[in-house]
Amino acid sequence: MKYLLYTKAGEVRMYFRLNEEGVELRDGQLFWTERGRERSAWLKDLRSVNLKVNLGGRHQVVGIMVLWFRNGTTLTVFSADAVGRFDAQRSRTYRSFVSALHEAIPQESIRNIRFTTGGMNNNAARFAGALMMAMVIAGAGAVLWNMNKITAEIMIILGLGGVFLIWPLFKLLSANTGETYRPHRIPDDLMP
Repeated sequence: MKYLLYTKAGEVRMYFRLNEEGVELRDGQLFWTERGRERSAWLKDLRSVNLKVNLGGRHQVVGIMVLWFRNGTTLTVFSADAVGRFDAQRSRTYRSFVSALHEAIPQESIRNIRFTTGGMNNNAARFAGALMMAMVIAGAGAVLWNMNKITAEIMIILGLGGVFLIWPLFKLLSANTGETYRPHRIPDDLMP
């Protein structure tokens, strides 16, 4: 079955626009396009599967799957649109693809594959750190500015800022901790 998801050869750290679209599972192989040429790899040759999430817009996350094969090939599959934003249709397609890929891996190969979650090599951790630092500085500035008159309103604003900013960032960072998972129990917090 062909899935209309964006892909990129190699492990992607940053990109401006994704151009390659479409990944297919067929006959124990994975097919994709790289620079206009069709490529393929056997699922039995998978060495590692990594699932992570990244920020994809306002209160939305996008799923990212990185596949490493024994021959050195690496493929990254995204649930996002071409520029990295959340896309509801692609997110549903991505969920189907991730499940189908895990089911299609031959049982005798599963014990030789490393299944991991997250990892701090994505931009979500950098963004979260910068946002938390900005929030701390803004909060400290608000408190210092009103040192003589710390009101309930300031405390409520800081508290709400913590709830609406820190909690989603905490969830994002905890989903990307770099742990292992069982292929028949895909962590739901790593699915967009």
